[in-house]
Amino acid sequence: MNLKLTKIHILTYLILLNISCTHNDSTKTEKILIDIGDSLTAGAGGDGTTMSNVTAKLLGPDWTVKNMGVGGENTLTIGARQGGLPMYIKESIRIPKDGSKVAIPSGLYSSYNDKKVYPLLQGAAGINPCYIDTIKCNLTREQNKYYINSMTSLDKDYITRPKSKIITALSKQTKGIATIFIGQNGGYDSPEDFMKQLDLIVKHKGDENIIIITSHGKASKELREMVRKKYGRKHIDLKKYMTTKAIYDAIKFGLLPNNGQYPTAKDLNDMKNNKAPTSLLYDGIHFNAIGYELLGRLRYQKGKELGYW
Repeated sequence: MNLKLTKIHILTYLILLNISCTHNDSTKTEKILIDIGDSLTAGAGGDGTTMSNVTAKLLGPDWTVKNMGVGGENTLTIGARQGGLPMYIKESIRIPKDGSKVAIPSGLYSSYNDKKVYPLLQGAAGINPCYIDTIKCNLTREQNKYYINSMTSLDKDYITRPKSKIITALSKQTKGIATIFIGQNGGYDSPEDFMKQLDLIVKHKGDENIIIITSHGKASKELREMVRKKYGRKHIDLKKYMTTKAIYDAIKFGLLPNNGQYPTAKDLNDMKNNKAPTSLLYDGIHFNAIGYELLGRLRYQKGKELGYW
């Protein structure tokens, strides 16, 4: 009797151990942070310092942080890469079975409003491999024209239907936490239009494990208020932060010297006029390394506040 009980105890222990190990492995794979946006996400002007790598250092090696920022992209193009606003090919095209490239005659369009989108202008983050139906493809851009080719051998040429959607690699990456930092380059007609696009991007994520950052540049007060009202604590109002607190955080964190020289008269005038301080900028919009350091820390604190890490 005691022997049978012992065997049962051992078996139960092994089952629980296996469940525990499986749970731990699963949790580890969920420690993913994907940053989706334009050149401000990519880190233009930061001389290698980006929001992504600053937060990655704070999170530590257990986390995988993916920078999916591409310069020059508006909300429609970013939404096409992310998958919430898929892009499509207007015409029916023939994809050669041998993997050779075929031109896309009239370019790429947004399923959101049928306007043209322009991926691959300054980067290809999250585009390839892409899919048309079940065909694994590679999308390229050469001399202002888009091309696509099959990445696997086919039994015969594949003829697409008109308005076939292109499903990107990034659109399949919905696990973990997503930071959505879009809007500086336009792509929307009004704050209401911005919100419709943002809601579709969040819906495609499949959950609300998100952080939304509105630009310190183009984002209007009305737009920022609409995002805050809808997404609450998940929203970072970057304009508010940059025009009230950022320069003082830079001094507090030792990123600028505490010798009375900062904020400069120019910085104070910038803030008075509802602009980010010049001392934190590379140009009129992009941050320098200090600005991105502050942004990375700010986003880390937001994630901590939301219980994401």
